[in-house]
Amino acid sequence: MDPLDHEVAGLRCRDVLAELSEFIDGTLPDERKQQILAHLKDCDRCERFGGEVAGVVAALRRELGVPRPAPERAFRSALDRLRDAMK
Repeated sequence: MDPLDHEVAGLRCRDVLAELSEFIDGTLPDERKQQILAHLKDCDRCERFGGEVAGVVAALRRELGVPRPAPERAFRSALDRLRDAMK
């Protein structure tokens, strides 16, 4: 089975990964953002990978002196809350 074909909360992992950059940047419409958050809540694989990507993006922005946008903070906060809720 293709690990990217896993469906959670009505979205396949491949769909979440395809929109991960826009999700991190906060450029997705609210409805789509909520769909992805629902997927991340119940998909450990995407939640873990999304958190790693967000961490890399944050580190690159720090190194390059690019200000950290508010949507990324919101994403990290959402991931932290999801992790706490899943413990």
